[in-house]
Amino acid sequence: MSPANRPAEIHWDPASSRLLNLVLALTDRSRSLQWIRTHVDGYSGDVETVRRRFDRDRPLLDELGLVVVETAGTDDDGHPEVRYGIDPAPSFLPDLAVTDARWQALRPAAQWVPNQSLAAPVRQALQKLSTVAPASDLDDGPGFSAPVPDAVDLTDADIEALNVAMDRNLSLRFHYWPALTEDPQLRRLDPWGVAAVDGRLYLTGFDLDRDSQRTFRLSRIADLEAAATLIRHPAPDRPVAELVTEGLRASSTMVTARVRFLTDGAQELRALASPDGLVGPVDRRWLVRTAASYATDCLVVDPPDVVADIVTHLEDAVRTFGGEEHRP
Repeated sequence: MSPANRPAEIHWDPASSRLLNLVLALTDRSRSLQWIRTHVDGYSGDVETVRRRFDRDRPLLDELGLVVVETAGTDDDGHPEVRYGIDPAPSFLPDLAVTDARWQALRPAAQWVPNQSLAAPVRQALQKLSTVAPASDLDDGPGFSAPVPDAVDLTDADIEALNVAMDRNLSLRFHYWPALTEDPQLRRLDPWGVAAVDGRLYLTGFDLDRDSQRTFRLSRIADLEAAATLIRHPAPDRPVAELVTEGLRASSTMVTARVRFLTDGAQELRALASPDGLVGPVDRRWLVRTAASYATDCLVVDPPDVVADIVTHLEDAVRTFGGEEHRP
């Protein structure tokens, strides 16, 4: 047997056990030496022995960053006594809390990691933070399945071109795929900014060929190039996230639908629905795909164009994958 595979004997220092017991005892409230002598393992003996041991342990706690403070109290007989406790403010980190706005910024930012060597540690950090993420974000919203990282196909040159254009107020040229099955289009844009909506990254700005605002999902952009011309249509004085949302709504990318739930399923949609069944505004394509996948659990009844798209989506699925014919 290799020495590396031999079982190692585990040793546990009694002093470490005593310190751990002491920290647990002093964390929630102040305790007297008599209480410590009676209840904390490792502090048995006469009062003077316990005092000397406690006096030796206090500097060790201080080295660990745990601040022990003294307060005045009285014992059960009304006699004055000194009590000891750990001050939580300088000793422990505050409880971590992530607001909804912070989480909406962290999630897409963690997906956009140009340095691939950092991608795995960043994903692990985000996974740890998910334990304190807002409940609304974890209740089966559009992020029910982790979105594809929106910058996964962007090269370092693409990101550099985007940063140069934004920093120097230059126009952008790039290829854009309206759908993954369509041919790319060459687009020219006066960029206004990049922001996240529902965990997806979007670039918005003034489209020089369409003569109006347009918004593009970053995962469908490639071959970015900063042009040599200054932008002629500066960004409105509003938050970029607001501009992105406006652009999505204007292009009918964001919709609000009325959903009737037929079973207890479709939790992904149910979590977003108001008491009267309204879902939205949400990404239109996400809604069509999601509602179609829950076809036996819910029914989208409005607006008509979304209903028609869902029916078409289901008919295409039947033609592609087949299905049993239902007879009365």
